[in-house]
Amino acid sequence: MPQSRKSRPNSLVDYIYTTEDERRHYREQPKNIIEGDIPLEGDFGGKILEIYSLDRSNYTHGFHKFPAKYIPEIPRWAILKFSKQDDSVLDPFCGSGTTNVEARLHNRNSYAIDVDPIALLLTKVKTTPLDEKSLHKAKNQLIRSIYSSHKVGIPEFPNRDYWFRLDVLEDLGVITDCIRSIDDSDIKDFFFVCLSSVLKEVSNADPKFLYALAISRKMREQSGRRKIDAKKTFVRKVNELTPKMIFFSKSCSREHFVRIIGKDARDIDLSSECIDLAMTSPPYCNAIDYPRAHQLQIYWLGLWKDKLSELKKYYIGTEQVATREYAKQQRYGIPRLDKILEDIYQVDKKRSYVVYKYFMDMRMNFLEVKRVLRPGGHYVVALADNNVRKVPVPTHTILMDIAQEVGFRVMDYYGSLLMMRPHNMRESEKMRVEWVMAFQKEG
Repeated sequence: MPQSRKSRPNSLVDYIYTTEDERRHYREQPKNIIEGDIPLEGDFGGKILEIYSLDRSNYTHGFHKFPAKYIPEIPRWAILKFSKQDDSVLDPFCGSGTTNVEARLHNRNSYAIDVDPIALLLTKVKTTPLDEKSLHKAKNQLIRSIYSSHKVGIPEFPNRDYWFRLDVLEDLGVITDCIRSIDDSDIKDFFFVCLSSVLKEVSNADPKFLYALAISRKMREQSGRRKIDAKKTFVRKVNELTPKMIFFSKSCSREHFVRIIGKDARDIDLSSECIDLAMTSPPYCNAIDYPRAHQLQIYWLGLWKDKLSELKKYYIGTEQVATREYAKQQRYGIPRLDKILEDIYQVDKKRSYVVYKYFMDMRMNFLEVKRVLRPGGHYVVALADNNVRKVPVPTHTILMDIAQEVGFRVMDYYGSLLMMRPHNMRESEKMRVEWVMAFQKEG
């Protein structure tokens, strides 16, 4: 449900903006409050919208926490405005699968790409309808088995005993072994997502923080007397998500598909001119460390065996770069971007290169999306600006420059106020507005 007027922050302007100049600019803008679906008629022309989602947790959308995921109303707006029934939709940075869920609910075929192993698991589970009787039968058998089984298989991974108490590890080991014994792979993965969604809750990490960096003083003080029942917590989550999965399964089209086709948005495994709409929320420039945010889930589920630093190398926007790469200042060729790169380079050479590489990688993505789009097809991108070493980076305006450089036409754009922000992100780097940009392939 949308946040009620009474429960909203006393000063929305103070909540969203940190400087008086930002607040003054916002107050001068016309107020555009939207509850639920975004209107399809007309253009927004850069307006700032205050959107209150009605479907953030409906269907399978609320299955699992995921950093910086957008509300379903945004991809729904793009799908309904720029595609028709039976069209093909691509999300090259699928994240938690929001675009693909909406595509299936609205009778479109869709494709998904992401390097993050949790993203791929979530997208697969959230878009795969399950048989109601089979799911209920498996759920009942699973709950019985986790309370009767004594077999414990506890995976080995870095700092495991630091993040989990021994009694919790044993309970999680029982649950994991019982899930593995399920024959149906789709139902098995559904229960693994249920388990993944509670791992941080039953760990020693403070759940209010995005990253499991260190055990907070509060959590350490509560450790001895804190009651953690991993089995009970898991069963509660299963009972919560099962009806949502059944609701999605009854609501979505069985005649349309969702296919995961790769891990690299810069090299899309599709033939040219086969996609009608691409809709995505790419990684923010130098903002979210996805592997670190998901490290407990990645290691527990065995989705990555090596050091996280090795996995991070494959992400767009990664800080895992070699010293030799940023020994010399890089230039892109767009004057405003080159000035930003120069300003950051004076403070932090590595971060300057990270920002440069981010936009070069995004250019490669734009070129690939343009290749797979049909003539006249659309690419809709949603992401926020942020600061790097206190230097403002207007990511959305730079991406609009890059889009036009490679052959897209800017159709429309608008800003959506971000109401939920991670607790432990640097205040100077927190995002205020998510910009939604609609491009059309020329020719």
